Order: sequence, then structure tokens, then C-alpha cells
Amino acid sequence: MSQFSGKTAVISGGAEGIGLSIAKALGEQKMNIVLADIDQENLLNASAELEAAGVSVLAVALDVADEAQWQEVADQAIARFGKVHMVVNNAGVGGDSGPIEIQEKRGWQWALDVNLMGVVYGAKVMVPLIKQHGEGGWVVNVASMAGMGGVPFSGAYTATKAAVVALSESWAAELTKKGIH
Repeated sequence: MSQFSGKTAVISGGAEGIGLSIAKALGEQKMNIVLADIDQENLLNASAELEAAGVSVLAVALDVADEAQWQEVADQAIARFGKVHMVVNNAGVGGDSGPIEIQEKRGWQWALDVNLMGVVYGAKVMVPLIKQHGEGGWVVNVASMAGMGGVPFSGAYTATKAAVVALSESWAAELTKKGIH
């Protein structure tokens, strides 16, 4: 039996791409999946695809940059599955791109809100739920190779992904004593 069987994962940006691939892989391990995404149409399609594959799934609309929406996802996850064992902070955006001199605050703020604060809010809301049941769990923060070194003309993306790498390392040291990987 898989160590994931019967446990629950909350996946942001889960309606396509990396997030949906993670949902499928964890669903194959018999995890309950809380699929969260800002794109309602993709969310419904992805949820139907997972259900057709026999995965127990709950689809919830989520703008990761809104902490209150994270709490709503948490409330729905607990109501449906009873516990949360994993959060996958996957949602991300590119932000402003181009040479330094044309960077706009709006693009930077969007990248900071989604790529960085979305991860912070996801952990802030879900980690207490993971701690609560005392069974341990996982926090998976999807970053990028851009977070390991600079990418020209992608300052906002690179900076936010580097922050996610640093947060992940910090949280790993903080959470290991609670059995959270």
C-alpha cells in the first residue's frame, strides 16, 4: 500500500500543466485530491478527467493571492475529506518581462502576489491543518531553475522563484520535527 493512500493533497494551479500532472500521479497513489485553480473552465475539465480515472476529487476556485480564498479551500477540504496531508503550491505566473528599464510595478506586483505570497498563504493556511492530525505530511513548493540562477529579462519571475527556493529550505528545517517534509 502506498504511503499516500487515503490521504489528501491540496494542489494550487492544479487544472493544467504541472499541477494537473501532479494531481494525476497522486491520484494514482489513491490520494484524495483538492484541485484548486483560478480558471473555472479548466478546473471543471480537469476535475472531470480525474473523476473519470477513479480519483476522489474536489474542485475549488482559488486565486492564490487572496488568503481568504485559501481558507475557503481549507474549509471545503476538511468538510469533504476530514484532513489535509499535503499542500502543493504550484500556481505561478511570469510577471513582467523585458529589459530593466521597462519593468512596471504592476507586473512585478502580480508576480510577487502569485508566485511568492500565494506560496506563503498556501503554507500559512494548510500547514496548521497538517500539524493538527499529527500524522506528518508534505509541503511541495514548485519553483523553477530560474530560482537557482538568473534569467535575463525575467527579473520578477526569477526573484520570486528564488524566494520560493529559500522559503522551502527554511520551512524544511522548521517543519521536520513535526514529520512534515
